[in-house]
Amino acid sequence: MKAQGKPVFTTWVLVTLGVLGMMGPFGTDTYTPALPAMARDLRISMGLAQATLAAFTIGMAVGQFVSGSLSDRVGRRIIIVGGGAMMTVAAALAAFATNISVLLALCLVMGLSAAGGLTGGRALVADLVPGERAAKPFATLGMVTSIGPILGPIGGALLLTAFGSWRAIFVGLAIFAAIATIGVFIAVPESLPRADRHPGGLAQVFSNAGRILRNRQYITHALILWLSFGLMFAYISSYSFIVQEKLNLTAGDFAASFAVNGTGLIITSFITSRIVDRAGPKRMLTIGVITQLSAMVALLVTFFGGFVSAPLIMVEMFFLVIAMGFVFGPVTALAMMEVRFAAGTAVALLGSIQFASASVSAFLVGVVSNDALVSFIAIAGTAALFVLGALLISRARPATSRNQ
Repeated sequence: MKAQGKPVFTTWVLVTLGVLGMMGPFGTDTYTPALPAMARDLRISMGLAQATLAAFTIGMAVGQFVSGSLSDRVGRRIIIVGGGAMMTVAAALAAFATNISVLLALCLVMGLSAAGGLTGGRALVADLVPGERAAKPFATLGMVTSIGPILGPIGGALLLTAFGSWRAIFVGLAIFAAIATIGVFIAVPESLPRADRHPGGLAQVFSNAGRILRNRQYITHALILWLSFGLMFAYISSYSFIVQEKLNLTAGDFAASFAVNGTGLIITSFITSRIVDRAGPKRMLTIGVITQLSAMVALLVTFFGGFVSAPLIMVEMFFLVIAMGFVFGPVTALAMMEVRFAAGTAVALLGSIQFASASVSAFLVGVVSNDALVSFIAIAGTAALFVLGALLISRARPATSRNQ
């Protein structure tokens, strides 16, 4: 049934989905350089200006669950295109916001909208690319998405400098979203036939979610993704303080190191996308987890052995970050292998809990200790240990999928 008239999954489709899926991390990071200017212009505190980021992130977390589940009922394409169009309108309106209440509401809508492209795109990949073969496009999507946090602040700073107003950044976001949405409208087909959609309401969504969360193949690999993403946000939340306060380096040193680590993540994601078909997602995932754990062990030895120095810490952080490039694509493909009956809901659970994990991790890093390195080691070390446990459990029982 599904095989007849099945849309072709092309490189152009993948790239278009990746660009639109990048709108979430790109959107939040693009206007971070303008937060002080935004606070001055709207006559608000820096805390209220930063709350726009929280609104965007909350929208991303909630939006992924809503849009993913909804795509199982109405199809993928309308969610992806509709989310991009809504993002375009919300960003354009944000450029003209005159008070913080309106801006907060629009940032929430932007997060909800960006989630549509992220979850709809992943669900479309799950529909069209079977079994372990999905690891390659998932790794490519992860690579494109990871470019957002690197290019975002650069693009925002350039727009702020060129036009002298934070509003220009939101205009730029609207234009970017519009171009990406047009690309999706032209290039991306519908991947979920009407016969395979779930007509039920909220009860059906929760029924599907229950079946998905009871699937061992899904839950063990989802845990690896959620915990690894939490580890990544512990790094993002604490690394600036580690570099500048613990290692006594400058903000420029932090920016350079952060950019190098981000570039390394893009490179390992690219490598994974190129060789995962030959090596297999399980092997790539194992390489990533071993690299992650080895970097954590080295960091622990450095800290407790009294060898703390800028070169050692920075090298260990580099390997901890680049390990994620070997993890995200393969683990997503492995999680999705047995739950394609409700791919939208499965992707929604992955994404929404992923962002919840990030929020919890960022919060814990701030309260565990006044020493940023101690906090990071406590949170990231615990996460890495549980990642290893989830990996071992996933290997303890042969998967039942025919695609194995």
